[in-house]
Amino acid sequence: MTRAYAAALAVLLLTSCGDSGSNQAATEAETAVAKNTAPTAPNATATPSRGQQLYIDAEKAANVGRDLEARQTFDRALTAFRSANDKSGEGRTLLAMGSLDRAMGQGQRGRQLLVQAEQVLLAAGDARGRADAVFALGETERAQFNNEVARTVFGTAAELYEAIGAWAGQAQALVGRADVERRLARILDARRDTSRALAIYTVLGDAGGTTSARRSLEEVANNYPDDNEAKREEIRAAMLVADQGDEVLAVAGYQMSLATLETLAGRPNEARAAFKEALAKYRTGRDIVGQIVAALGLADLERSLEQTAAARDAYTDAQTLAREIGDPEAEAHVLVGLAELDIGGMEAQRLLEQSQEMNRTARNRVGEAMGLIALGRVEQGAGNAAIAERNFTAAHTMLLAADDEIGAANALLALGRLQLAARNAAAAADTFSSARVVFEATGDRLGEAWALKGHGEAVAAMQPVAAKVDLTMAAGIFQALGMDARRAEAVAAAAAIR
Repeated sequence: MTRAYAAALAVLLLTSCGDSGSNQAATEAETAVAKNTAPTAPNATATPSRGQQLYIDAEKAANVGRDLEARQTFDRALTAFRSANDKSGEGRTLLAMGSLDRAMGQGQRGRQLLVQAEQVLLAAGDARGRADAVFALGETERAQFNNEVARTVFGTAAELYEAIGAWAGQAQALVGRADVERRLARILDARRDTSRALAIYTVLGDAGGTTSARRSLEEVANNYPDDNEAKREEIRAAMLVADQGDEVLAVAGYQMSLATLETLAGRPNEARAAFKEALAKYRTGRDIVGQIVAALGLADLERSLEQTAAARDAYTDAQTLAREIGDPEAEAHVLVGLAELDIGGMEAQRLLEQSQEMNRTARNRVGEAMGLIALGRVEQGAGNAAIAERNFTAAHTMLLAADDEIGAANALLALGRLQLAARNAAAAADTFSSARVVFEATGDRLGEAWALKGHGEAVAAMQPVAAKVDLTMAAGIFQALGMDARRAEAVAAAAAIR
């Protein structure tokens, strides 16, 4: 049990959800719970036990609206299961009773029963029953707009469902969490959760779930500004003031801030435009250092999007300016970028060795680490896996020491690809998962796509559904970034999994 979930569970035990609230939300909650809980008695056999038969009778009564009769019959079933020491039956009956109480407007009592159900099912080792109970708790909190608690509980439910391969359950938990994230203005998180739910439903061939998730995703994408919008507005407002005051270099600086923001957010067209505007302003202001920084930012963006010609042009411009003012650190950056554009070529090794010498002279540890990643890729291509691994690991350590989280995650991507090529699928899966955590936390959409693709390829043989979900999500991000070839790769990889 995670610390966050334990805290949320404590809140559930100590607080009341009340008996009023949105009828629509309550109805949605009960519908979702009904979908997730088993339609037959717990541990049903050919000859039902007394507890199982009572459970079936209670369900029949509930299904035709005889709630009081159903409640009383569930109570008798609970007594029977306890007498038989059937913990799974006891837990699932508590789950059914809690859900029914919630539907009858007995919110506080319903919540308490659901908490008991989760604890009993955990002790019974009934993983599916426990996941259903946690999901029901999440729906209860969502219906009462206890959004922070609901978000934590839905997250736990999603993890529990994933652990047992209950993919439809995980999708429902993700949709529930996305809804409360929308309320909390965590729009990027809501989009990610809804996208994953959509991918799951698509992989499962669930037409209804796919349609519903797609509509939810369109709604949150089209009607709610993302988490970066406030920062965008702040930058634009400051830029307007600077522009009105003819502060050309200040405007250029704000354009660079906007370009960096849009690069991470996965909006390449906006990022490209901002880098070009910044470059133009720096030229107007005759700020060569600014021009170099803007040209390098543009070049790195184009390289990440695999726009080789545009990246090469921008790197060449930056290199000319760097040599003009004698900036070895900037030139070393250029050399690494040019080598990455032709990592298997004859010149890559020479360029990287030259860049490493420059970075060491300038004591640029981040630049040196990025050079190590590129050198590792060269060694991997030459069949020197051990040297490549040392380079990737050293780069990761150096970047962590420099507090460059995204750079360190990129080192993990390189290491994961090496492990995947060596058919060390389990290690690769762990490495890609670690990278993905960082990319999601920092909002780096392209990094997230690469981590998803790598993880999907790594677990294809072990967890085919999980692999297809990851690859489907990666394909969606690549498509949004205009990387059609990479999207096609991810789609083909998913289609090849049986």
